[in-house]
Amino acid sequence: MKNSKPANKPDEFINILDLWHLCVKRWHWFVISLAFFLALGAYYLHVTPNLYTREAAILVKQETQGKGAGKNVSGEDFNDLGLVLQTTNVRNVQHQLASLDVLSEVARRITKDKRESQILKKAQEIQSQLKSEIDDDKSTIINLKYVDFTPDQAEKVLGLIIQVYNEKWLERRNEMAANTSRFIEGRLKLLENDLSIVDDSISKFKARNKITNLERVSELYLQQLTTTDAQILNLTNQKSTAEYILHILHNKESRHQLLPTNSGVNNSVAEAQITQYNNMLIQLKNNMYNTSDQNPIIRKQESDLNDIRKNIISTIKNHINALNIQLQNYENASSEADSKIANNPGQEKYLLSVERDQKVKETLYLYLLQKKEENEIGMTYTSFNTQLIDMPHGSGKPTSPNKRNVIMGMVLLGLIIPIITIFVRESLNSTIRSKYELEAKTDLPIIGEIPLRNDFRDITAISRFIPFGKKESSKSFVVQPNKSDNVNETFRRIRTEIEQSAQNQSSNRVYLITSNYKGAGKSFVAMNLAKTLSINSHKVLLIDADMRSTSVSRLLNNMGKGLADYLSDETVSTDEFITQIGADSHLDLLPAGTSAPNPTELLSKVRFKLLLEEKSKYYDYIIIDSPATDTFADANIIDCNVRNILFIMRAGQFESKGIEDLEKMALKKEHQQLQVILNAVEKSRT
Repeated sequence: MKNSKPANKPDEFINILDLWHLCVKRWHWFVISLAFFLALGAYYLHVTPNLYTREAAILVKQETQGKGAGKNVSGEDFNDLGLVLQTTNVRNVQHQLASLDVLSEVARRITKDKRESQILKKAQEIQSQLKSEIDDDKSTIINLKYVDFTPDQAEKVLGLIIQVYNEKWLERRNEMAANTSRFIEGRLKLLENDLSIVDDSISKFKARNKITNLERVSELYLQQLTTTDAQILNLTNQKSTAEYILHILHNKESRHQLLPTNSGVNNSVAEAQITQYNNMLIQLKNNMYNTSDQNPIIRKQESDLNDIRKNIISTIKNHINALNIQLQNYENASSEADSKIANNPGQEKYLLSVERDQKVKETLYLYLLQKKEENEIGMTYTSFNTQLIDMPHGSGKPTSPNKRNVIMGMVLLGLIIPIITIFVRESLNSTIRSKYELEAKTDLPIIGEIPLRNDFRDITAISRFIPFGKKESSKSFVVQPNKSDNVNETFRRIRTEIEQSAQNQSSNRVYLITSNYKGAGKSFVAMNLAKTLSINSHKVLLIDADMRSTSVSRLLNNMGKGLADYLSDETVSTDEFITQIGADSHLDLLPAGTSAPNPTELLSKVRFKLLLEEKSKYYDYIIIDSPATDTFADANIIDCNVRNILFIMRAGQFESKGIEDLEKMALKKEHQQLQVILNAVEKSRT
């Protein structure tokens, strides 16, 4: 009889329902796991210090740059003062707030240790606990968050970060203003000397030539000369300033000197490059505060600074060339005007020339005085480029560790770990655990699936501890006439399968019960199968052929003479050893008999075959309990005398790889019928 693999049976060895039943069965795992993880969570909460978060928000003021343009400084307009201001980049402010330059000063103010190494370590610690965020690209508000063990310390650190940043920003702005002031003062001193010389020259010339009035010069020529001289003046101022900046850039000693901004160079490209140069130079100085000039970042910044310095030099030179061309044009126009008044006296011509030079220097002198005053106002104005809009604040409750999340996480782990363990354990389990799995792996006929009973987990092992003469035989049977539990119904189905297959057998209804290892439950199956057949009024003989363990004989409390004695003594008859089991007149037992040292030789005798042939005439069924096939050769000897073999597999112990060997064994027994009974199947898999 062959079974085809059913198409509607799942091949997977575990499903959600099975997993649920396995988890319920191992509920104590979850109790232990929950207790462990909750204790672990409690310990973590006990040893982990509380962390408090404080937040603050600052607004970065947007300042514009350009001569004569309105500049927003803390909500006030200084449209005509030309203060030294720069466009503020919000991202740069964000990085500067978290820079080691600022945080080192903060660490220096809050730590008692004045060693630079400890200050730097503390600054790095503050940096790791500080977070700054900008809502979006268009926002100019920076949100600061700081985490510390005490809320007061967190508020103090946040306040110091903002304060130190503002102080350093003001310091950098004043440094730029001071450089501009030094440049203007130097130019003023030169102009004062030039004006003094010009004034003395005019005074001496008028006194020597007795000149008191120059208004007779032609008004037309004067107007033309005035216009030309005004343009020459403007271009001369720009050229002078540009040449000074070029001098600073070429001087190696002033390599780290800031360039004057808003100095009057009428070139937007040059002004933008000077502003970028100053910003990069300030950033380089800040970075050099905490590291050496051999740092790759410093060397990269030096390289970038040299590149932009070259760009500025190129731009200034081009600008000076353009100014020279314009000056040449205006000077040519001035010479042409001068030639037109050649008829004027030489004294007037000389005087006009000297006075023109005087006006040029006076105009430049007044211009620089104005710039100096504007620069002084910028230095005395103490408004910062940031505004605090949210004071450091936060909740009084610690943000870490979150007790609720820790407890929920521990509970979740306490539930998940056992589930994963059970799942992995089941996944790695290569044994057969259900009829569905067995049907998916073999075509051997499966006639029964016996559920696991807690009181019959290992009937063979139990039998070893049953003292002789202490148990009633009837109590060793699970099958009873009027019971309808799962085990009884299973044995009834197995009985029906055997009865149907036995209809085609007029004789030799002998069934060998075997397995491939001890503990599969073959003795349990043999006893209860014989019992369920006898209940249906069949005359049944149960033979205990396992003369080594004698499990059936022990369980049925019959350890007297039996099969071993019959086979070893040819003068005796089996009738002397066959006994009725309990009050059941249809069920007889041939016990294993006296322990024999040579069971294999005894079973090999022809006398055993004659025994089966003789008793087959009297009994409807003969059930033989034999040793395991992998342990002894007894079963292989017995099955030569029987046609029907019932192979017992214990669920959860029989390895899947053993099915191939079982199928090979079935193929070798062409004239025998091998059927499988799966024993001890858990309820979730039946």
